[in-house]
Amino acid sequence: MRETRSSFEFDESVERIWSAITVYEILVHWLADEVRGRPREGAEFSWTWKLGPMGDFTTHGTYKKIVPTKELILEWKDHPAGDIFLQLLFESLGDHKSKLTIVNGGYPESNAFDVWIEGAKEGWDGQVVHLKEFLAKNSDLTKFMKKT
Repeated sequence: MRETRSSFEFDESVERIWSAITVYEILVHWLADEVRGRPREGAEFSWTWKLGPMGDFTTHGTYKKIVPTKELILEWKDHPAGDIFLQLLFESLGDHKSKLTIVNGGYPESNAFDVWIEGAKEGWDGQVVHLKEFLAKNSDLTKFMKKT
């Protein structure tokens, strides 16, 4: 199986990065137009992007592993390339700095899936740009969280 791997440094605490990635009320501000499902191991999630005249695109998956502020693994249920996973590794670098490593894997060895691998890497690299921009503009993430 093949995978992509990218690491990004942030001028943010690992806790802020974790919240921005695991709180669905925040995810809708930088990742997808609609997010369903709260992170719990074994729980399902879906992300929807509204693509205008092309319609909506929704992907579904399951939270496979959650270690708060350390690791998050999601597995897609409906990916055309098969059992694809997304592993997010969070590392505190001290002094309100952190590193996020994104591993997108499970792609078959066939060259027929090169376009999926390249698209996944490009897509996640682009999403990190959105995440950094969102965090820079929003010092208080609690304003996005629902009070329960």
